[in-house]
This record gives sequence, C-alpha cells and structure tokens, in this order.
Amino acid sequence: MEKIIFIISIASLAVALIVFIGKVLTDGLNKAFDWKGKPSKIMLCSFLIYMISFGVYIFVSKAS
Repeated sequence: MEKIIFIISIASLAVALIVFIGKVLTDGLNKAFDWKGKPSKIMLCSFLIYMISFGVYIFVSKAS
C-alpha cells in the first residue's frame, strides 16, 4: 500500500513540474502563474494531489 501511494505522489509531482516548466518555456515566467488557463488548473490539481498523497504516505508509513 505504501508503494502505491508513493508512486501516485511522485507521478503527480512530476505532472505538476512538467506542466510548470512547459508553461515557463512557452509563455514565460510572468504567464506561468496566471491561473485562468486549463494547464494551470491541471498543475494546481496535480500539486494538491501530490500534497495529499504524500501526507497519506507519511501517515501510513509511520503507522506500520
């Protein structure tokens, strides 16, 4: 169970970083923090999934 949660956590962080780097390379740093577009919402949701799943991973690994 711990491994699955950790893989989900790392994958969602990778998605968030890839989208962020893609936005920086295409639109520049100023537009990278504009939250109106679909890529920004994907990046934000992916980062939230990362934070939640990593917290669950820490909780599960300490409980074992």
